[in-house]
Amino acid sequence: MESKVIAFTEYDQVDISAFKKTFCLDEKAFKKEMDFLKNKNSSWEEAEEITSGAIVVCDMKSDNNFFNRENLKLMVGQGFFNKKLEALCVGLKKGTTNELDVDGNKVYITVKSIQQKNDPAITDEMVKNLEIVGVETEEQYKNYLIQKQKTQIIDNEGYEAVNYVMDQVFKNSSFDLKKADWLEMINHEIQRLQAIGEEEGLDLRTMTPEDFEGKMPFKSYHELLVYVQNDSWDKVLKYLLGCIYAEQDEVQYTRERYEQDMEEYMKFWHETKERAEKINTYAYSEISFYINYYYKKVRQYVENNFFEEEN
Repeated sequence: MESKVIAFTEYDQVDISAFKKTFCLDEKAFKKEMDFLKNKNSSWEEAEEITSGAIVVCDMKSDNNFFNRENLKLMVGQGFFNKKLEALCVGLKKGTTNELDVDGNKVYITVKSIQQKNDPAITDEMVKNLEIVGVETEEQYKNYLIQKQKTQIIDNEGYEAVNYVMDQVFKNSSFDLKKADWLEMINHEIQRLQAIGEEEGLDLRTMTPEDFEGKMPFKSYHELLVYVQNDSWDKVLKYLLGCIYAEQDEVQYTRERYEQDMEEYMKFWHETKERAEKINTYAYSEISFYINYYYKKVRQYVENNFFEEEN
């Protein structure tokens, strides 16, 4: 591209205090994740007395045919068989026969075996086995789960902050922009969408509102073109800034990276190499890489500063 950046505002100089939120940990979701790790490493052991959560194998006899069972397996406390009976089973001993009154029904239950789940304390070794990059200790795993919740909140609520930062950068920066670069950006996107449409035998220029429905949020080619034209202007700016930051970080888009991208695209979308490269040309992929590089920089800045400082 011949367009250039003359002077620009650093994204991390934009004040986002108006968007900041107070983070409240979802204790229930946090516990669920911790319990998952415990369950992954839990074991079942023979026990002598029934407790809530135990798996019990028993024989039952009663005048009520529903309670006439042999080798019945109960998970006590789950209520899958009979909630009242399961509650009465708590405290019964292995190898004993007991008379229970279940809503007026006499039930004789013989406890044949009891297995109790053993939930171990979380260890660093358990965490390492999860193979999460940069997470090797229990403390790091807890911080990882907290950050995971924060990231999810930002995914849902941080969009405005990210856009605000980029808008402020564009507003307070100077560019030497060429119309030819804007048109090139438009053509890349239209050609890509056209290639996708051809897979279903569609031509963007002749698509009806019914053709667009469920595929793109437009009712006509004209609406689509207006959107792409507006979006492409900002894309040129993001691309130019992305190139600057990538160069500062000594990062470059290469043919090798393009081949890797196409391999991933083919696997995810079950496309042929020919189709993948037609939809995502090298030129389009290179431009997208630098646009996304800038977006990720801004997104990371927002993520690092989105929440009020905790006391």
